Amino acid sequence: MSKSTKAVCALAALLALLVWPLWATATTQAEPGQKELEALLVKVGRNYAKTQSLECNFRQKSRTGGRVREGRGKAFFFRPTSTGDSVIRWEYALPVVQTIVNDGREIRIYTPVDRQMLVSPAAGADTDMAYALFTGKSTLTATFTVAPGDPDFQLDPAPAGLQALVLVPKNPQSQLKRAQIWLNREARIERILMEDHFEALTELSFDGMRFDSIRPSDTARIAELRSITTPADTQIIRQ
Repeated sequence: MSKSTKAVCALAALLALLVWPLWATATTQAEPGQKELEALLVKVGRNYAKTQSLECNFRQKSRTGGRVREGRGKAFFFRPTSTGDSVIRWEYALPVVQTIVNDGREIRIYTPVDRQMLVSPAAGADTDMAYALFTGKSTLTATFTVAPGDPDFQLDPAPAGLQALVLVPKNPQSQLKRAQIWLNREARIERILMEDHFEALTELSFDGMRFDSIRPSDTARIAELRSITTPADTQIIRQ
C-alpha cells in the first residue's frame, strides 16, 4: 500500500470522538486535572454507546514536508441495534473521487480514476480505532493518554470558541503518533489533527453533523452504505 493510500486509510481512524471538556489547568492541580480528563474519556465512550448513526461533511488538509493537499467529502457511520457489523464510510469528492468502506472485516478503497479497488483485512489495523470505539470493543482511556490542548500543535489556527485535548496512543501505532481534537460547547468534535511518525499532518474539520438519522428499518440505505458499486473492469487488489 502506498504512503498516500495509508494516509487516506488513517482518516477513518478517529471519526466520532465526542467530549465535554472541563479540566483544571493550574500546575498545583495536575493530579486532579488528570483524573478529570480520564473521566471525560469514559464519558465519551458512554456518549458513543448511545449513538447509532452519524452523517457529516468533512474538509481535509494534509501537509507532508512542504507539500499541502486539500480535499472534502461526506462521512457516514452506522451501528446495528442487534446483529450485524458496524460500518464506517468515507466518500471523497476532492482531490479525487474515492470511496472508503470499513465494515469491521475489510477495508475497501475504490478510486474510479484508477479503476482499482484495494481490499485489506480490518482486524488488527491501526485505522480501526473509530470502529472499535463505536462497537464498544475498546475505550479511549485504554487506548490513549490525554492532556489539555497544545496551542503549538496545529496545522491551521483553530476556530474561536473551541476547546482542545491532545491524545497519545498508549501502545505504538504505525500510522499515528498523536492527535488533537477541538470541541464545541455541544460536546461535538469540529476538528481533528493527526500526526504520524514522519511528522506528516492531516487535519479534518466537520460540519453538518446529523446523529441517528439512519433508521434501523431502512435496510436499503444500510445496504448502500456497506456496498461499493464498481464497473466490471475494475481491478481488485487484495493485500
